[in-house]
Amino acid sequence: MVLEKVAFLYATFPRSTETFVRRELRALWDSGLQPQAFSLWGGANLWNGIEVKLFPKHKLFTLFFWLPYWAFIRPKEFGQTLKFLCNKACPNLQNFNETFLGLGFALVEANNFQKKNYSLVHGVWATMPATAAFAIHKLVGIPFSMGAHAYDLFRKGGDWLLPMKLESASFVRTSSKSSASRLTQLGVPENKIKLIRRGLEAFSTRNSFELYYPRKLKLIAIGRLVPKKGYFHMLRIALELFRDQVPFELKIIGSGALEKRIQAEILRFGLQENVFLLGAKKEEEVRKFLLLADAFLFTGIIDAQGDRDGIPNVIPEAMDAGCLVISSKNAGASEAFTDRVSGFSMDPETPMEWVDLLKDFLVNPGNFEKIRKNASKHARKNFDIKRTASSLNRSIQKAIENVTS
Repeated sequence: MVLEKVAFLYATFPRSTETFVRRELRALWDSGLQPQAFSLWGGANLWNGIEVKLFPKHKLFTLFFWLPYWAFIRPKEFGQTLKFLCNKACPNLQNFNETFLGLGFALVEANNFQKKNYSLVHGVWATMPATAAFAIHKLVGIPFSMGAHAYDLFRKGGDWLLPMKLESASFVRTSSKSSASRLTQLGVPENKIKLIRRGLEAFSTRNSFELYYPRKLKLIAIGRLVPKKGYFHMLRIALELFRDQVPFELKIIGSGALEKRIQAEILRFGLQENVFLLGAKKEEEVRKFLLLADAFLFTGIIDAQGDRDGIPNVIPEAMDAGCLVISSKNAGASEAFTDRVSGFSMDPETPMEWVDLLKDFLVNPGNFEKIRKNASKHARKNFDIKRTASSLNRSIQKAIENVTS
């Protein structure tokens, strides 16, 4: 395939919190597909030796020309999209901005994409990038595919233009069964849904799975400090451990809007000697923390806006690192493992079940050694970035073949 034939559209690339996105692009290049990366909102023009085309936002001023041009050239498509936007309420202000930036990018760049003779445009996320890919498809006929993950599908009912994009996409890539089920509910045919996990690039090596005495449990949690992560449920678990005089420390890695509230709750519960907010860390640092931890906790919930996690990247990372993984049963988080074989799926609303399990782990660590080893093997088999990137590559090649045949 000619290198320029496939374009990948990102909102911002690279972004520090989107580790799997970076891994996947690198793996795609290594697998033989070398897509041209476009970043619609900032980023860097070179990453890991790969060129990234940054969209100059001053080009949006040329919409004074492109809006009437495309309205004249493609009146039907133009009218259908505007009618849909007028008849369906926008989920939130952020999605409003993302939608119109994606549409603006497409209106300005569609002719350039046609001149470059791209065979397919892939919107990595179902929001701004997929909006741009969809609009390019409508304007100049280039087929497109898109990613659709939990945030895109569930938060306040999903993205504004989501139904139109799902209907027109050649295929829709998602990474969890819960998100795939949601796509089916939205009317996406099964043959268009590609369930491709998010991959791990570098595997960890834990020297030992044994726990030594005297000791305390080293617990870790990783993720943005936002409502859907369920950190207040996690603090309730920590409080019950403290009340039961279980020796432990819980390190929470991540930053976000809830930081002050979480810190205040730590102080209110008197957990400042046990629970530590470490802020955001680089990927290499996170791996080191996982290798030193005994157990990884994830207490994800479905928040007030309907947002939830699919499979957070850090769960297979923690499995790979040999942590005992205890995860919320909400949404797709526990799809990463087999319950009680390679991890534990539990309800964050019942903290004492988590406490009892952790106490058993502390007293009888040998009983959990096989589960931890199973988790590591499972992660390496099912979340290998080479395998997942190859699956995405095949889906893209098949979509292009279907158009050209």
